[in-house]
Amino acid sequence: MKQNKGFTLIETMIYSALISMIIGMILVSVYQLIIGNERIAQKNIIEEEANFLLKKIEWGLNGVSSINSPASGASSSALSINKLNYSYNPVVFDADSGNLRVKKGSGDPAILNSQNVSINNVEFQRIAAVGNAPEAVKIIINVNQRPYQTTIYLKK
Repeated sequence: MKQNKGFTLIETMIYSALISMIIGMILVSVYQLIIGNERIAQKNIIEEEANFLLKKIEWGLNGVSSINSPASGASSSALSINKLNYSYNPVVFDADSGNLRVKKGSGDPAILNSQNVSINNVEFQRIAAVGNAPEAVKIIINVNQRPYQTTIYLKK
């Protein structure tokens, strides 16, 4: 009796189906990795932009001689300050059309954020000095619908 070596048609179909399933699972996994990487990259861009904007406002509050608005204990969508020994007073931070802007003196406002993000809301809360704690400004900014905040204590 002669024995044929090789695969039958059914065995070939089973192996093809198994290989197809394995390749399909690999493709789904790779696709999920690519999508996840894009989400992480976008989140990093938003966080970097938010940190940059908060640092710019912190620069404005560094060496401040007076806060014009908001009033003590109040909040506002704009922050107007005067800096010590600075020839472009007042410095005004505000949001307009999805952008955070800074205006120095009588100059035109400059947009601080890039086109990659949109500023949905900005709020400046002036916190009065209490006891040994100095006066502070709490900044809440929404970048692409994500809230970021910090409190900056003013040096006397």
